[in-house]
Amino acid sequence: MAEIERVDLSEFVSTLFSTLFVCYDWADNEALNQELEALLLELEQANKSVNRSNAGGWQSGGNLMTLDHPAVRQLKQQIEILTQNLTDQIIRDDGKQRAFRLVMDGWGNINRRGDYNVVHTHPNCMWSGCYYINPGHPDPAIPQNGLLELLDPREAANYIQIPNTIFDARQFIPCLPGRMLIWPSWLKHMVHPYQGEGERISIAYNINVIEERP
Repeated sequence: MAEIERVDLSEFVSTLFSTLFVCYDWADNEALNQELEALLLELEQANKSVNRSNAGGWQSGGNLMTLDHPAVRQLKQQIEILTQNLTDQIIRDDGKQRAFRLVMDGWGNINRRGDYNVVHTHPNCMWSGCYYINPGHPDPAIPQNGLLELLDPREAANYIQIPNTIFDARQFIPCLPGRMLIWPSWLKHMVHPYQGEGERISIAYNINVIEERP
């Protein structure tokens, strides 16, 4: 095959209809994670699981962010920081000053051996995400063990036959303590079955963004 002439397309290629996704690792959150883990294990003992997307495991009620608890307040503040900055990035500059307030709800998740979350979305909100507290001790010999999987929303994206490109239709996110994720609420996702010792503990949340009119 003849050598192809190289053309610099960097100024001519743009990304259309992309999906925004935040994966941010908070430093020095060890104490916060210990407090949140203790809180969720205590709530699990006192409350039955709410059934949302979970197949097994335990999920708290959706009012976690209203608890008057210092760890919850700190977590909520960190979520607000990232969400406000993310929202600012999607606003088209029309020369006008705009302000937004956030309305948030959240719930705790505790998965043990065999527990998982089915494919789902989060309706009636703008952003969704989760915060990882404790990944447990997943068996490393099992692929995708306990991992969050994000699914490409483009219906025909899997028609692309060249592997390992930006068109890949599946994305796996490692569960690391202190990791905070945010994505558009319509993005389909799931959590693969957890196989290992201990508990896989996280907090999921939904965020509505309301523009404050002058």
